Amino acid sequence: MIIAALPLLKRALAWVAGFAVAVLLIASSAMQPLDNALYDAHMRHWSYATSDQVVIVAIDPKSLAALGNWPLPRSVHAQLIRRLTAAGVRGVGMDVTMAEADVNHPDNDHTYAQAIHDNGHVVMPVFAEAAELGGVLEEVLPVPEIARNAAAFGHVDASKDPDGVTRGVYLKAGLGQPQWSALALALYDIGRPSPLHPLPGLHQPKGTANSPYEWIRDDYVLVRFANSAGAFNQVSYVDVLQGRVPDALLKGRWVLIGATAAGLGDQLATSASRPNNPMPGVEYQANILESLSDGRLITPLNLTAQLLLGSFALALPLAIYGLPGMRRTRVLAALSLSMIVLMSLLLLRAAGVWWPPTGWMVIVAAGLTLHAAIRHLEARRELKQARLTDVTWWQPPATDIKNSGRA
Repeated sequence: MIIAALPLLKRALAWVAGFAVAVLLIASSAMQPLDNALYDAHMRHWSYATSDQVVIVAIDPKSLAALGNWPLPRSVHAQLIRRLTAAGVRGVGMDVTMAEADVNHPDNDHTYAQAIHDNGHVVMPVFAEAAELGGVLEEVLPVPEIARNAAAFGHVDASKDPDGVTRGVYLKAGLGQPQWSALALALYDIGRPSPLHPLPGLHQPKGTANSPYEWIRDDYVLVRFANSAGAFNQVSYVDVLQGRVPDALLKGRWVLIGATAAGLGDQLATSASRPNNPMPGVEYQANILESLSDGRLITPLNLTAQLLLGSFALALPLAIYGLPGMRRTRVLAALSLSMIVLMSLLLLRAAGVWWPPTGWMVIVAAGLTLHAAIRHLEARRELKQARLTDVTWWQPPATDIKNSGRA
């Protein structure tokens, strides 16, 4: 009975060892570069056609050439807002900071504040920065008169992974506590009976103590980008301002206003783009807004879910080893590794969740390689033992040798 249970015990010990290694790999983030590479390669081939719900009003080189150097006067922004109000837009996300008063033209602040008040659906940006190098972070909102007239505020914090690539967004963030929605989420919530709840994504554990001087993020989701860049309806700022864009293209749509000209605003490397073809920050917000509207946001699996799925991935080759056709290591490896990749991609495409698979693949591959090496050594030892047995069996008896000598 004990001897019969030994193979099962060996498999259980192999599973425990593999699971322990997996925990170490996840904790150290050692496999994150490979997981990111696999994720990015897939996302570049999983684009989609955008709807006409979002329009980008681009502060592009054409606009700057026509209207003058940056920053544009706030009276000009006020004219644009009034133009959008007349066109009947659904809401406006202004990805342009107005944190300092226009000292030389104070009436411009009042003019802009009145324009966004009359619109009633303008979201202004909020962000955090230190007043001096190495200083304490402070939340930066628009000047008070503009802030009082904004419909809502949204943070414009572009989440970047350690490799500098933006793959997702924190739907909530703020100084001391995540009180501000992302700009796109704040715009999406305008006009809805109630804010989107519950929010998707990875959540902070309840009861987490946060410093009041730290920028806190929560509700992290991955963004399914429509394309590398240029996927959304985009019109030039100056064309809208001067009435060259038909109202039909703007009516009932969300409008995001931001810089696309080089040197202005964020230029982001994303999971759908290359470093030499960055995405403007305003288009990043457009992708978030489109994903929110169409339910395309992707939720990374939390640690518990990752380990549960991974435990199944480790158990699979151990369970099927020895079945008909499953005693060859190469066949077993091909099937097991393919199943892990397919599980990850199926969850991504069908369920909108991301399970990083490469760590589990490495563990399974390493385990099967070690198993093959051990079997090879055992086979060599058995062959050697068999040869020794054959030599001993064919050796003539000692009495026969003596008798033959006497003869």
